[in-house]
Amino acid sequence: MRYTHLTPLFLLLSACEPTLFAGGTALPDGSVYQGDLQEGLFHGRGQLRWPDGSHYRGEFREGRMVGKGVLAKTDGCLYEGEFLNGEPHGNGRYTCDEIEWVGEFLAGKIHQGVLNWSGGETYNGEFLDFDPHGEGWLTTEDGSVYQGTFEYGALLQGSYTDSEGSRYTGGFEYSFYSGVGELTQPDGTVIHATFRYGKAEGEGKRIRTDREGNIVEEPGYFSKGVYYPSEKAWRTQTGIPAAHAETHLYSESERLQSAIDSLSPQRQGVRDVYTLLVGGDGTSPVFAKELNWVTERLDETFDIKGRVLRLSNGSGFNFPLATRTSIQKGLNALDQLLDPQEDLLLIHLVSHGARNGDFKIAEGKIPLNDLTVEDGKQWLGSVNAQHQWIVISACFSGQWADALSHPNRIIFTSAAADRSSFGCSDDSQRTWFSSALYGEALASGAGNPKAWFEAAKLKVIEMEQEQGIEEHAHSLPQYSVGENFLTWWKRKP
Repeated sequence: MRYTHLTPLFLLLSACEPTLFAGGTALPDGSVYQGDLQEGLFHGRGQLRWPDGSHYRGEFREGRMVGKGVLAKTDGCLYEGEFLNGEPHGNGRYTCDEIEWVGEFLAGKIHQGVLNWSGGETYNGEFLDFDPHGEGWLTTEDGSVYQGTFEYGALLQGSYTDSEGSRYTGGFEYSFYSGVGELTQPDGTVIHATFRYGKAEGEGKRIRTDREGNIVEEPGYFSKGVYYPSEKAWRTQTGIPAAHAETHLYSESERLQSAIDSLSPQRQGVRDVYTLLVGGDGTSPVFAKELNWVTERLDETFDIKGRVLRLSNGSGFNFPLATRTSIQKGLNALDQLLDPQEDLLLIHLVSHGARNGDFKIAEGKIPLNDLTVEDGKQWLGSVNAQHQWIVISACFSGQWADALSHPNRIIFTSAAADRSSFGCSDDSQRTWFSSALYGEALASGAGNPKAWFEAAKLKVIEMEQEQGIEEHAHSLPQYSVGENFLTWWKRKP
């Protein structure tokens, strides 16, 4: 948030050696006070104006802003209400960027109250650092309601009722239904199941009313919210026989080795770019689709043909599966082929991300372990490649930028450590960050990594604004650029 926390003002005039003049009292830092004084202290009613143009008008007590007043900042943000020890404290109203907080403030921050967005959404409940946090409810512009336990602006556990009459009760992640829950549809049908990114998945139960008015309870299997009488029925109807999946798993090691064996050798005197592309979560088709496009864009810029290894889940078995094992094996294979001093190791990871920074890896019902930040730190630290460029498009991926920062490494992430990123819906062709980074921003030139990233970041902000995403929810892409890497990168190969 853009709220500026003010240091409590304890202004002892004799200590500050102010200058008295007809218009008021001037302080050494350029601030000017006009108003009541008592024993050399601001006391009573008055106005204090700072050199940057910010000003407070209201009550003072023994040198501090205490009581009722109005604090206006030069950026347009304004607080009106009660103060204690120089900070908003008590009942008040704070407006900034067409967003309004009204309620009880403690030590400069809202604790309990109402948040009104310019688009018509309203939140009522508890706060932490100006974000919904604790118990509360959020009403959207169309009348839908989220209610329950919020954490840093996102609902974790509770209920959702939309304007069409659907109601869900259970867990949430990234505002999607997630975990064990119950969904009541507008026609009265009730689904008990485990939900993943808003859709029922796996074994569950459907309760409905038949034509005769009888309540029918039907155990079954769900895939992306669609009910099937059994898992066998799902596999039969979707054309994925169990035997096919089993055969695929047994052949996975051979498929990976075949892909590795097809990689081209390093060329002396040429800065080859050996590339690893990973699409982690196969339950969301956007990640597999993105890899094909990113491959084309990188090849146009870096000539990676013959030196790129793609690992992807949800790709219809077009590429080796992305697992912790295959990622580590693929990374080591590329490292053995490249020249550690002359070549670049480029890695692009795209998937969903967890709040703890984990990179999601999933393929149907196959139990797979996620990739952790510590995995990345250890694996990249153990390879011989001296120059590494890592791009991660996933929610909360900023945690990777912090952990992997190194003088010989560049890290681009789609979001800050505590922010979600966008563009991972099933109908998307690619995530927003990747679309920006490898799209128009690439024209800025990969020769200047910082300029390339900044151009992509501006494009992401533009996309978020166009979609009506409030500033407090922007993804805030992050980067870490090692100075040793820049020095090496600027040299002609």
